[in-house]
Amino acid sequence: MSKRQVPRKVKLAVLAFVLFGLALGGWLLYRHDKIVHTDVQVIGHAGSGFMSPFNPFNPLPSNSMASILQAVEEHSADGVEVDVQLTQDGVPVLYHDPTLESSTAATGFIDDLSANEVIGLKYTGGFGYDLFQDEEIITLEAMLQRFATYPELPYLHLDLRNQKPERHLNYAQTLLAMLRKYNYPVQQLVFISPNPDFLMAFREVEPQAQLMLDTGGSFDEALQTIQKYKLQGICANGRNVSEAQVQQAKALGLQVALFGGKSRSRIAKMINMQPDAIQVDNVAAARDLLE
Repeated sequence: MSKRQVPRKVKLAVLAFVLFGLALGGWLLYRHDKIVHTDVQVIGHAGSGFMSPFNPFNPLPSNSMASILQAVEEHSADGVEVDVQLTQDGVPVLYHDPTLESSTAATGFIDDLSANEVIGLKYTGGFGYDLFQDEEIITLEAMLQRFATYPELPYLHLDLRNQKPERHLNYAQTLLAMLRKYNYPVQQLVFISPNPDFLMAFREVEPQAQLMLDTGGSFDEALQTIQKYKLQGICANGRNVSEAQVQQAKALGLQVALFGGKSRSRIAKMINMQPDAIQVDNVAAARDLLE
């Protein structure tokens, strides 16, 4: 009885599978997170980042107390970026989106509501998240009170959220008064907004304020705006800029902050672009890469 010959197509398929396995193994063994730049501040993005189902699993709402404390106290971030809004009666609260329905059971714009209607609202992220968190909307002052117990104050990147231009100056006065109450050094504060006129209100109240333009569009146009208004820095999504653009901004004497990044490879890529700071969604990974 003659041996049955293996069809050529089967041989090719097996060979392709073996080659794919070797290629995959090589890719997994290759270090995609090699760091060549280490002089960068690690800033927790909205605390420990945003709710995420994996890489890493993060059930903590952005800007919540647990998220902020995890970044600073557990994962040793140099500071945090938080989103600050002003209630109708002038209380700074931490919340990312314009409307409450994005992350709570309530509705409406924060700047149309009183502090009593906003502070203490429970965050809702769905069943998969709410099993692991019981967080609520907090005031900026609650965070500052906690930081005041530290031997050294963390850096603060304050993402300014305001829907009403007529309140720009009042917002700046209120926010800076709160920071001064807790003796926060202006050198450890960065004020961030995509609206240069809003940033000018902070310069009017505090001439030494470090002002950073948040750009989601053309990097070159953002640089022109920064130079026109004599701002100190630029904040951009780490996925949307190149190392050459980062170096271009730094050559102009600007501070550069990049935000985003959960995977080690993405964070390593951001770090190696040599920004001054990364507002990162995975502080633990960033800190581990830099050690």
